[in-house]
Amino acid sequence: MSLEQTVECLSKEMSRLGTGPLAELRRMAVDGPGTADFWRLAARCGFLEYSTDSWMRIVKIMAILTSRGAPAGRRPLHDAERPLGGVLCDGGHKDWPAAGAAPRPFLSETRLARLLAQRPDQRAEALERIARMLAAKRNPEDGINCAQIAALLLFPDNEVNLRKLASAYYRRLDTATRRAEAEEEETAA
Repeated sequence: MSLEQTVECLSKEMSRLGTGPLAELRRMAVDGPGTADFWRLAARCGFLEYSTDSWMRIVKIMAILTSRGAPAGRRPLHDAERPLGGVLCDGGHKDWPAAGAAPRPFLSETRLARLLAQRPDQRAEALERIARMLAAKRNPEDGINCAQIAALLLFPDNEVNLRKLASAYYRRLDTATRRAEAEEEETAA
């Protein structure tokens, strides 16, 4: 199973979990034994034999980002078409920025630069903190490319993943800035 397929399976399975098990996954100690639901997810989605520490962190971050409330109303979190860098820029809102508003990134350029420059062993904690901030602000209807989150944690020394993150962030910011400038020119004309 590819990483994309594994993450897609994980996203679907997590969207079906009750509020209690999902809350346990959000609180799970990544250096601990793991919850029963973590192990069920690992077996069901095919990552039982792989790096448990990294997968615990991936599952925890995805649990943090998964919408709260009853499973019946939840959509799977993973969306391959919504790059993580873009979501860090727009805060998880496809319609960002609001009409007439100047584009202000959710995660500042300074914080993004710090994330990219961090030592690989520190990046996981930083991603978890950012996920908590994002969970409080994002539109639960809009997904995130969780395979990119997994790749950052499973392959922390791979700079290609960091470049993809930065590229998507700045592409999203540039598009919004150009749109805002065009709207400003139309208004002035």
